[in-house]
Formats: sequence, C-alpha cells, structure tokens
Amino acid sequence: MKWMLPLVIIMFLWPATILAQTNTQSDSLYQINQKVCDRFEGDMVKLAAIMEELRRRKGVTETRVAFGGVDTQIKSADYQVTFAAEALAFQRAQKFSSKSVLKANLLGLQSKILRTKSEVRKALNETE
Repeated sequence: MKWMLPLVIIMFLWPATILAQTNTQSDSLYQINQKVCDRFEGDMVKLAAIMEELRRRKGVTETRVAFGGVDTQIKSADYQVTFAAEALAFQRAQKFSSKSVLKANLLGLQSKILRTKSEVRKALNETE
C-alpha cells in the first residue's frame, strides 16, 4: 500500500511535465513566427506606402482588382500587395507544433513578399 502514493503522484505529475515541455516549444515557435511576421509586416507597410504615393502621383484613384484581373502594372502591384498582406495575416494567426512546418510556411510567405517587391519595382520602372 505504501507504493501506491508515489505511483499516484507520478501519474499526476508526469503528464504535466510533458505537457509543459510541449507548451514551451509551442510558445517558442509562436514567438519566432510573430517576430518574423513583424519583420515582414514592416516590408509590407513600406510597399503599401510606395504604392499609395505612386497612385497619388499618377492620379489613380481606384485600383480594386478581383481575382487577378489586371490590365496595368499599378493594378498588378496593388493586387500583389493585398495578396501578400492577407497571406501575412493568415500566417500570423497560425499555431505551429513543428519547426519544419513553420519554416516551410515562412518560406512560402517570403516568396509571396519577394514577388510583391518585384511587382512594385516593375510599377515604379514603368512610370519612369
């Protein structure tokens, strides 16, 4: 009967220890995701400001584009800015349990932002 009390204590404490380690890793991945998203968000704010100024200088008042139906470089760049901003918001809301999944998702987001930078660059070069 004396062995029962230590066994009960182990049964209650062991799962809590394992769960605490898992939560720590999950919290760490969450923090990494948020930090990278903060960096990407800074890029997106700059790109949106560049496009706003470009539209102002060109006298473009509206560039709403749905489903990628673009006919000018400015509309194409605006579409990409919106698309990447939505992808960033989605990424920020995700919870990851694995480094490899987090890394793959961040690389996908990085490629979307790089494509957006390229489209904004094309819009700027077209106007010069």
